[in-house]
Amino acid sequence: MKKIFTKPTQIIFLIVLSILYACSEKKNTETFSEEIPYYGEFKQVPVKEIKPNGWLRRYLLNQRNGLTGHLEEAGYPFNAAGWGKKVADSSSWWPYEQTGYWIDGMITAGYLLNDSLLLGKAKDKIYPVLKETGSDHFIGPNYLKKRKNKHRWVHTVYFRALMREYVASGDQMILQKMKNFYLYQDEKNFYEIRDQLNIENILWIYQQTGDTTLYKLAAGIYDKINYQGLLDRPVTASSFLKLEPVYEHGVTYNEAAKLGAILYLNNGDKKYLDPSVAAYDKIDKYYMMVDGVNVSSEHLRTPPHSLQTHETCDIADFSWSLGYLLMATGDATYADKIEKAIFNAAPGSVTSDFKALQYLSGPNQVILDSTSNHNKFFKGNTAMMFGPNQFTECCPGNVNRIMPNYVSRLWMKNKDKGIAAVMYGPSEWNGIIHGVNVDIKQDTRYPFSDDITFEFSPETAVDFSFTFRIPAWCKEAEVKINGEISETVYEPGKYYSINRNFETGDRITLILPQKARLSNWPNGGVALERGPLVYSLKINENWQALEPDKNNPRSTSSFPAYHLYPKSDWNYALALKENNLESQIKVIYHKWNNDPWNTDTAPISIKVPAKKINQWKIINKDTVFYAMNTPIQENGKTIWREKSDFQKKGQFSFTPALPSADFIQQNVNEQLEEIILIPYGSAKLRMTIFPIAPQ
Repeated sequence: MKKIFTKPTQIIFLIVLSILYACSEKKNTETFSEEIPYYGEFKQVPVKEIKPNGWLRRYLLNQRNGLTGHLEEAGYPFNAAGWGKKVADSSSWWPYEQTGYWIDGMITAGYLLNDSLLLGKAKDKIYPVLKETGSDHFIGPNYLKKRKNKHRWVHTVYFRALMREYVASGDQMILQKMKNFYLYQDEKNFYEIRDQLNIENILWIYQQTGDTTLYKLAAGIYDKINYQGLLDRPVTASSFLKLEPVYEHGVTYNEAAKLGAILYLNNGDKKYLDPSVAAYDKIDKYYMMVDGVNVSSEHLRTPPHSLQTHETCDIADFSWSLGYLLMATGDATYADKIEKAIFNAAPGSVTSDFKALQYLSGPNQVILDSTSNHNKFFKGNTAMMFGPNQFTECCPGNVNRIMPNYVSRLWMKNKDKGIAAVMYGPSEWNGIIHGVNVDIKQDTRYPFSDDITFEFSPETAVDFSFTFRIPAWCKEAEVKINGEISETVYEPGKYYSINRNFETGDRITLILPQKARLSNWPNGGVALERGPLVYSLKINENWQALEPDKNNPRSTSSFPAYHLYPKSDWNYALALKENNLESQIKVIYHKWNNDPWNTDTAPISIKVPAKKINQWKIINKDTVFYAMNTPIQENGKTIWREKSDFQKKGQFSFTPALPSADFIQQNVNEQLEEIILIPYGSAKLRMTIFPIAPQ
């Protein structure tokens, strides 16, 4: 049989075919590399490789049986519009953001638990939507399609769920649909501050495909906004690099602050990483609250005093964003910060059965009813009470992401192609290292215990690098390898690696002694911290479930809203001295259970000397002035700013600020009492930042 083409002719023919194929797409792929550059110190592993155990599993099961599995009980938009079996239209972008949060949290929890209810509900809001894409490759409702240069950022929220589903299922259709969506979009659609958040998703697709067109799209959007002066906002690179306070919505700040770090993961250029690092240095300097999350009610405010709060959304976005900085830098302090937020702010903002949450929560909240929001923002309304959907819908959606995201990032690959336990909690990782299936179980009650044991079970003995962290708060860490104490000196605030030929039965145990310390806060306030946990006064709680009615239309008998009142005294000042703190307190361990975030079943408590402050009482008012966001014209543009001259009348009750030194001196009860503190996340009514009693 004759050859039709000579070898050179064959090559030319194949080249022409390749060009024609590339030109058939609106935007062609420029290059593809099997080794896609990645400059991070750590890299996420697929969610299906991680299994939560112990209290983490119980927490996710509570989510499954609570709001995460049944958020339609919380009313609009979760029972109506939003991403669903059919792409619903709406006259607003709003339902697509809120339901996008929910789907993301639901599918992540579903894979971690291998739960059919969660996975079924989440997939019903993914696959039918993708099947409705047309020739323009747009994913989503007609309303969003028609809004040119606006509201593309809701895709960021929803596409996180699609990303999770692709990694878990390997369904190439999802990846191709997402890729086409971005390649067929006008870059100008992403030039708004929130719309640029799509950089996160675009770069993820680039990492999966190697399509450099996507990288250039993401970098181009970031550079236009941050380095070509397209927008002048407190969440641009130049503003992040200035260590000075700003006025900005807290969620917007957290979502935008991570973008430079994500670009750095893909290009290794510190001009992108430095603004992200500076952004969180700014939070530490001006806005960091005792529970581990920035002030945001609903904007960044300073100073972080005892009555400041944050949206529950900020817990999700702060911890998620810091995860990218952790991956980019390998800096252990970011893991410390994430743990503090997850172990304090997160459980402190929801009921332990995960059926009710607060829109705004904070360290000192001794009364929580429909009038007790003590913040300037909508003061006197329902924003601080517990309920399934009491104020606005973003937090009921976003709360579902917090713990699943944490668990999904407990384990990561290190640069040596080994495995890293970057953060801690009872869990198990199973994956492939150097071609060998390896199972590692993390056996611990952390953060309620000092010990963490890693049990290794490879199919066959295999050499690899195992990385772990010594938290910055731990000054006397000890490491045991198969029962033998390691002679290495382990400094706080660092990651360490053990390289060895691991065999089944090998054990590495971390002993991380937790010591008490006092942290100082504005207006003479102090808080007691121990290890990663913050401690609050145990207040006997009077939960009053409200009947669903016209005042509580987005609650049900199964998912009620609550008024929460104190049944015991809360008006105490701590009688502690910083020197020899350990000798002044008593740490008590109670019977262990896997539901530690409940006031009555907290597994650890601390007895502390204190004195009562007489006349320090809940504040009652019949008139309040409050602030709300209002459109204001500035330089010909409509900008949303806060106005504070709104007034309303009624019967309001508020948590008071810390008393002054003079007030304490005049009203202190000289009788010394012993009060009980429990973990912040276990206390729903809280006194966390205390005054100090006169010595």
